[in-house]
Amino acid sequence: MAAAPPAFTGNLKKALAGLRRINLDGLRWRVFDAKGQVLGRLASQIATVLQGKDKPTYAPHVENGDMCIVLNAKDISVTGRKMTDKIYYWHTGYIGHLKERRLKDQMEKDPTEVIRKAVLRMLPRNRLRDDRDRKLRIFSGNEHPFHDRPLEQFVMPPRQVREMRPRARRALIRAQKKEQANKAKEEEDAKKAKAEVTA
Repeated sequence: MAAAPPAFTGNLKKALAGLRRINLDGLRWRVFDAKGQVLGRLASQIATVLQGKDKPTYAPHVENGDMCIVLNAKDISVTGRKMTDKIYYWHTGYIGHLKERRLKDQMEKDPTEVIRKAVLRMLPRNRLRDDRDRKLRIFSGNEHPFHDRPLEQFVMPPRQVREMRPRARRALIRAQKKEQANKAKEEEDAKKAKAEVTA
């Protein structure tokens, strides 16, 4: 018998908010594991599923995206120096009250908001945006209250690494040949020294 799923200890009211406003008939429940994933690459996949672009029935004016559950938001990773250099800005409405917060501080305060902002900024700004936002449920850990739904694990596509440019490839081959020649020379010198010692 399968082990019972862990009880959800988070804010249940917030996790279930707005579900009654969504027509859940025929929707798939896709689960994204953010652990170790790059923020932008994960957000683009979530945005694709939210819009329904992975379906043959996609139309830009029709809302037919699936429910997206994102787990382990606190374990998301970013490339480069974005953790200290990326800044979120917002304005309170008062004069001179432009606020800012670095990505590192936002991850400590609320990591779910980092993924939500990344996904929402990839969606078109139209009337369907609010419905798509309601279909996105993000949790900082691996606990969620939707175990009674037919969940499908989303498999991230393999990363396509760009082929190396010809000049860089030639430089790499030259460096490898030079390294092999140096190794061969060192081995010959070691053999000569050994032969001289034994003689």
